[in-house]
Amino acid sequence: MKYPWTALSLIIVWISTTYIVIKNHNLNVNYILLITLVGTIVIALIGFRTPTLHK
Repeated sequence: MKYPWTALSLIIVWISTTYIVIKNHNLNVNYILLITLVGTIVIALIGFRTPTLHK
């Protein structure tokens, strides 16, 4: 795996979201999933970008 820390952080975010949605029945699930999706995109853009070579 090329980017293990990024993948691990995405797994933790989604498992945590699943736990929160299962335990709290009074939440707006669509709002929580939207926040998680945006967070996933931000983590993926930062974590999976190719490293730049400095000369």
